[in-house]
Amino acid sequence: VAYKTAWNGGRLVVADRWYPSSKTCSACGTVKTKLALSERTYTCTTCGLVLDRDVNAARNLAAIAAEATTAGSGPVAGRGADRKTRPSGPVAVKRQPGTTQAGKTGTVPPSGGTADHVLTSARC
Repeated sequence: VAYKTAWNGGRLVVADRWYPSSKTCSACGTVKTKLALSERTYTCTTCGLVLDRDVNAARNLAAIAAEATTAGSGPVAGRGADRKTRPSGPVAVKRQPGTTQAGKTGTVPPSGGTADHVLTSARC
């Protein structure tokens, strides 16, 4: 999405990964501590707003985008993933030809080169 937006001359606003868009009231800004995924209707206990959960989240995200385009800074500036997902296990590394250590068994010589094999004994 980022490169397509830049390619077409647009501006991408990225909300923080942990921004509680579903838990925040789009009318008064109160944030609920708990909101089960099964609750499809958002009901604010402070101002009484009753709204579809996804519409409420969309309004909150639209407000972030509007704030970023009008102000150019503010609470959205510098947002991104605050927490990086750690890889669980070994990370694959691409090997380049000819970068193996010398003397290591089972290695293939770099492309274009040949290995010198000397026959020391032969059984007939």
